[in-house]
Amino acid sequence: MSTQTITPHLFRRVAARAGVGVWQHRGGVLLAAVVSLALGAYVAMTWTGEPPLSLAQRGSVGTTTDCADTAMAAIADKSPAAAQRAYQCMAPTYQQRVTEQAFVQQIQTQSVPNVNKLARVGDYRTPAGGTMVYYAVDASGQSAGYIVYLGADGKVVRIE
Repeated sequence: MSTQTITPHLFRRVAARAGVGVWQHRGGVLLAAVVSLALGAYVAMTWTGEPPLSLAQRGSVGTTTDCADTAMAAIADKSPAAAQRAYQCMAPTYQQRVTEQAFVQQIQTQSVPNVNKLARVGDYRTPAGGTMVYYAVDASGQSAGYIVYLGADGKVVRIE
């Protein structure tokens, strides 16, 4: 007596058992298919063609990875090191007009005292390739908003 199973017979048997299992749970399978289709439609309708800014790309103020965050960290932090990092993120036209030493002094005199919270609120990509980055700052019981304008090269053009 041989118990060796033929491969096509085994595949038919697995497919039949899987079909019976799917049929027994057809309500859950149908629900999963509807949710998957709805999610796919939502992504297809709202996708802009650009990859979303991930947390690694955006960073946070403590671990800055882009020039907007670096500039805001310098405004919130009074240390010369933060201001020097921010100067490296300024557009070349700005660096030609203002020396690093003058920039550091300016940042230290204009830095916001007692920052309790600094949050990156949102980004807007301009048609010219630049980015406008919005920030909210809570300091000494008051709130303020900042806009950091980045050029197409990712360097800070201006801060309002």
